[in-house]
Amino acid sequence: MFSFGSAFLAAAVGLVLWTGAGYGLARALGIRRALALPLAPVLGWTVQNALALEISRWAGSPLVGTLGALALISGGWLLSNRRVVEPPDDTPTMPFWVFLAAAIVALLPAMAVVPKETQAGIALAPAIFDHSKIALIDAMVRDGMPPVNPFYGPPGERAGVAYYYLWHFGAAQLAGLTGARGWEADAAASWFTAFSTLTLMAGLALRFARSPLAPALAIALCVTGSLRPVLEAAIGEDRLAGVLRPATGFAGWLFQSSWSPHHVAAAGALVIATLLAVRLAANPRVLTALVLGLVVAGAYQSSIWVGGLVLALAMLALLPLLLRSVPEGGLPLFLLAALGAAALALLLAAPLLVEQYHAGVMRGGGSPVAISPFPVLAENAAGRFGRLLDLPAYWLVLLVVEFPLIYPVGAVALWRLASRRHARTLSGREARALGMLTLVSLASSWLLVSTVGDNNDLGWRAVLPGLMVLTVAAAAGLARLLAQRGRVVAGLALAGFAASLIGGVVIAAGNARGEVSPDAAWFARAPAMWAAVRRHAPAEARVANNPALFATMTPWPVNISWALLADRRSCFAGNELAIAFAPLSQQRRGEISDRFLRVFAGEGSAEDLRALAETYGCDVVLLTARDGAWARDPFAGSPLYRLVETEPEAWRVYVTTRNTSYPAPSTTPQGSQ
Repeated sequence: MFSFGSAFLAAAVGLVLWTGAGYGLARALGIRRALALPLAPVLGWTVQNALALEISRWAGSPLVGTLGALALISGGWLLSNRRVVEPPDDTPTMPFWVFLAAAIVALLPAMAVVPKETQAGIALAPAIFDHSKIALIDAMVRDGMPPVNPFYGPPGERAGVAYYYLWHFGAAQLAGLTGARGWEADAAASWFTAFSTLTLMAGLALRFARSPLAPALAIALCVTGSLRPVLEAAIGEDRLAGVLRPATGFAGWLFQSSWSPHHVAAAGALVIATLLAVRLAANPRVLTALVLGLVVAGAYQSSIWVGGLVLALAMLALLPLLLRSVPEGGLPLFLLAALGAAALALLLAAPLLVEQYHAGVMRGGGSPVAISPFPVLAENAAGRFGRLLDLPAYWLVLLVVEFPLIYPVGAVALWRLASRRHARTLSGREARALGMLTLVSLASSWLLVSTVGDNNDLGWRAVLPGLMVLTVAAAAGLARLLAQRGRVVAGLALAGFAASLIGGVVIAAGNARGEVSPDAAWFARAPAMWAAVRRHAPAEARVANNPALFATMTPWPVNISWALLADRRSCFAGNELAIAFAPLSQQRRGEISDRFLRVFAGEGSAEDLRALAETYGCDVVLLTARDGAWARDPFAGSPLYRLVETEPEAWRVYVTTRNTSYPAPSTTPQGSQ
């Protein structure tokens, strides 16, 4: 089902591949050795993936893209024979144990992806719901590039992927290099994203505090969570619900790294882009402009919200600061370099932009972004003031509750860092630029809302870059205070950390333990079931199964066994996945979903069955004993499909009669031989 050895090998390959590429680039850009290594994983991941994705689009193979990107990065490093000379500073080298601590803490979000064997069967963590995009990783490895939509794509319709899939392409590279399956590669990539963003925050904390305590504090702060568990214990769950709205995806690093590592990766890339923009203004260079363009493109291709909207707003807000940083007489060169970086980013992002435009047209529904305050207070608490109170409550209540130590301490420390007397130095300008990024990030979550799906992904994810910077600032500020003020500050910091740690422990425990559902025992048999499907489904075939199968394994019903184990395309993977991946209007998506659910509930008509075979191109059908159609099987007597394999009281595999090359029916599954 899942090989920990394959996942470990894939993670190790990613660590060497992306950290090595990033370190070479960082040194070529003139970044000091003390900072180059902590920044290297995020920098290398973003640049190498952006390059490899573009190369693989032309070559058709992620592996060719990997090798081509490494060749280009190596060539750029060799050709860059001039480095930026910085004034000497006293930034110490980050101790090795900090990297080791980051590697260990990074296991906490990665645990959300792996299955847990229990006496009742297989348990999955709730966050696996958002990792159902593993099907996209398998599709890239199986079918090459550009990816063919594995979630939906009837004959005669566009089969491209409009989702921001660079992170999943990175996982596909790991799978191609190591032979890991998509599920294992996703776990490895999740670990690397967590590790890389931890080292990024730790390195910046060390740069601003000049204290080896700062990176340790940065990593410690990342395992904290919301104050909600403490508040519920103190005043009661019902009373808290009468004041605050329920928790959402608006949460800290640990939660977001567990659920949506691609958005976290984009946030790390945006922090790197901010630092590179400051360096480009101070000393315009071709290599800096090229790397900045690649980082911007990679951020957008990983998250349209973080790397697209927030990045664009942040760069506009940073422009006055950057212009003031340009040396006398260097403005024309800076503008030329900045335009070149923007043009490169736009060129690389163009294919995804085109796909997203077409998907938006097909979906309809108007603008994907609207202006609306983030809902904070419960309806009864707001009273006659309505949503107006949500405006100040976001800053005074929500941010304090969700980031209890990071937000208040980080905001004060960041203000002090940005207003120091040496603000004209490179590190001072970086602090001010990161402060502006933080303001834009928090304000975007405050006022902007995404309208594409059922959830406000924009509001939840836009906070990530600011959260990372505040974590850096809080760690640096606490390190300085602990060195100067002693026991009182240490006691207060420890109390705040303990209160916020409880929320982090809840998340980590959920990732490690998972949730045992009524389908746990059946899910343990799912690998053999999907192996039977693959025996009769060529690589290009599309498979139909009940989208609600194993619905209790995840917080919301999603076709999770298909996504994790099938390694074949679906003709319709279900409503939850179609929201993001199918260019369908809400009405049309609902009609298709209802049809598939009817068929597998045993209530479908002959017209529904013909639609599966002809309209949606379902070449292979998997029917299980968990489906309502098992007892009143519509496929058994249909001229459109024929039975090719069955496991008594478990599953049946049918193939379309349009293909007569299948073997005779079998009752012995391969897994039992």
